[in-house]
Amino acid sequence: MAEQRFRHNKPMTVITCDVLAEQIEARLSGAMTDESLAAWAFDRFYAVELGLARFETGAEERIADALDALMFSDHEAFRLDEEELRRLAALLRIL
Repeated sequence: MAEQRFRHNKPMTVITCDVLAEQIEARLSGAMTDESLAAWAFDRFYAVELGLARFETGAEERIADALDALMFSDHEAFRLDEEELRRLAALLRIL
């Protein structure tokens, strides 16, 4: 199947479970703040909405749900604790 392309014939970004799990693990290691993880998730979610990126084939719902949980996690009411983040990263690693 031909690789999907967009503006100026650049390859479309593919958001994978592994990339998402790596971002969560960066947050857990202290390399990333809640705010930066939420901003990263927000940017990826809307890149898909704008047609600039797509989710990994077969994992679309799992990735969308994870991004949805993360993109507002910098707000106290929606913040995920470390155990919830670990669980989410582990679920993303399971195919």
